[in-house]
Parts: sequence; C-alpha cells; structure tokens
Amino acid sequence: MINVAILFSLALKGQRSTFNGILDYAAKHGPWFCKFEEGRNKEQLPDMARTGLSGVIVSGVSREDAARIAALGAPVVFVEPWSYMLEPDFPIAGAPYVRRDSRAIGALAARYYMARGYRHFAFVGELQGKPWSVERRDGFVDTLAAAGHTCAVHDSFTARERRSWHDDRERLIAFLRNLPKPTAVFAPMDARARRVLEACAVAGLRVPDEIAVLGVDNDPLLCESTIPTLSSIHTGGFRRGQIAAEMLDDLMHGREPRERAVSLPPISIATRGSTGYAAMSDPSISKAIAFIRRHAASGGIDVGDIVRAAGCSRRYLELRFRSRIGHSIRDELMQGRIDYVKSLLSSTNLSIGEITERAGFVRDSHLGLLFRKATGMTMLQWRRENRESPDD
Repeated sequence: MINVAILFSLALKGQRSTFNGILDYAAKHGPWFCKFEEGRNKEQLPDMARTGLSGVIVSGVSREDAARIAALGAPVVFVEPWSYMLEPDFPIAGAPYVRRDSRAIGALAARYYMARGYRHFAFVGELQGKPWSVERRDGFVDTLAAAGHTCAVHDSFTARERRSWHDDRERLIAFLRNLPKPTAVFAPMDARARRVLEACAVAGLRVPDEIAVLGVDNDPLLCESTIPTLSSIHTGGFRRGQIAAEMLDDLMHGREPRERAVSLPPISIATRGSTGYAAMSDPSISKAIAFIRRHAASGGIDVGDIVRAAGCSRRYLELRFRSRIGHSIRDELMQGRIDYVKSLLSSTNLSIGEITERAGFVRDSHLGLLFRKATGMTMLQWRRENRESPDD
C-alpha cells in the first residue's frame, strides 16, 4: 500500500480543490491511502511518521516541521511553497513544487480593470505580508505602470494591525475615503476583499459606483455572501493537485518528474456586483458592457442590440469604446462569449458540440477558430490545462 501524507489545511476552497486533484490522480494511478490533517496544522505528523510514509505533499511548513519531514526519508513535493522553503538551507530544499503564478494574477487584475475604463487604482494587501500577496501587488502595480497608470498601495501594517482586523479598519477606511472616485481596488484574496467591502460600508462609500473591489480565489461561500457580491479571480486548484500528485508518483517510483517547478496562470475572472460597470465615468459604456455581460452567454445579441441598450448612436459608442476600452464593441461581445465557453470547458463535462450549441455558435469549427485566436489553444487543450473539479 502506498501511504501518502497530505500536509496542508483544507479550510479554504483552493486548498480543498487541490486535495480533490490529488485524490483524482490517486484514484486513476493508485491505489494510494491518503492521510490528511483532520485538525490543527501538522498535529498528526508524529502519528503519520510511525505508520510509515511513501511520500509527502506539503504546503507552508516551519523549519522545525520540515526537519521532521526530512527525517522520514520519503519523497516530498511542495504545493504553494513560501519563498523561504525554496532557500538552499531549508531542511527539504530542492523538492519539486507547483504553485500559482501570483505575479500573473496581479497582472490579470490590472488588465481587467484597465479594459473596463478605470483610471484610478489601489491595492489593499494581506495583513501578514505573505509572499504571494507581495507578488500579486507587484504584478498589479507593474502592469499598471507599464500602461502609464499609478496605483495607491495600502500594505504596510503595524504589529497591532497584523494581530487584528479591527485595529486595521480605521486606517483602511481613511485610505479608501482619500482615494479619487471612482477607484478600482484589488485585494490579493477574497477574505481581504470582503474586509474592503465592509470598510466601504462603514465609510458610506458606494460599491461599485465609488469603489470597485476585486478579490482572488473565487470562493462562492465568500463571494456570494457579500453586499454587493464579490468579483474574484478564479485560480483553480484541482490541476495543481493533479500535478503535485504526478510529481510525487514519479519520485516514489524513482523517476525524475517532467518538471520540478510549475507555476500555473489564473484561469478567469468571475464578474459580480462589486465591479459593476456603473463605476465607469461614461454611462454609455457602462450600460453597454453590463448588457453584454448579462446576455453574451446566450449568443442571441448583436452590436445593434448593444447600441440600443446603451441609448446612443452606433458611431458614438464605437468611438467611446475605442478611446476608453481600447477595442471595438464586437471585440467586447466576443470576449464575453469566449469567457462563457471557458467556464463551460473548465466546469462541465459537456462535449464540444454541446458547448457550441449552448454558447450560440452554429458550427464547432467556427467556434474552434475563434477560440484558438483568442487563447492560442484548441478547446480540448484548454480544457486539459484548466479542468476543474465540480466544487471549483
């Protein structure tokens, strides 16, 4: 029997998705008996050591616990390692790893906001200054800077603020009040984005009219329970688990993994109420994009419908789209339809033909050409790279 220890918390949606990806690989290539933490972090490590382990998949771990893991003599794979875990003197340094590309997450957030016409931007960091928060900030700020935009940053916290959200709240409220309106705010995780929404409510700031808010992880439990609902970047998790399990399987059988360092880009952005288009300074663009996002999935609308919903002439709206958004109305409509196709590919078992019909395209071949032009991949290739478990 192959005994594998999975040493990371299952409290967050992304972690549970990663765990499901490991189980999926184990079911297809095992059998594996997967031992995981059922209570506090690393509390079952001594018992796991006594029963004998074939391999370990671990996330954030202290040097002390890493030394205990190293003493087991079993192969180790990291999922979402922190930067210190990759240093040469770390007890289990050199282990292969898979993680999210946090700079790419920040860059996607910047492009998302710029494409919707925002001109003022801010970043609200995670209280503990975790490396992935810093990387997401840098990806956001650097992408904006390359396009000629500045970004206000709120991510330096006192020891007291790091211990308690309530101690941070007053300074966060002041930060948000002092921003020009409207401002597009990016937070590096959904839980932190929820705090921004709470601070806006206390400060009397209207979301999304004055402050737009975008988080990361797309956890429905967190995103659907806010007022307004929270827009969020979907980073998946299931694929990370599959890759980590494949790496460990190679090591346990004396094979060198195909790759020892894998960084996965974000999948997509789920747009909800917190980044509604009313925050844009041009009401015609706001109406047009809101209409596209409501109806693009059906494939039953065209540019004429969008122009009528915006309440202006086609020429005027085309000119405003070109100057403020950087592309045409038709491009925005196509992006909305491609985003819908991506969601069906990643979260359902529908065939390509069924997806083509549901998304309002006449032929698979036509959709295939458009999809490849937009993504550089076929639909089947994209599905293999971004397939998620049902709870993703």
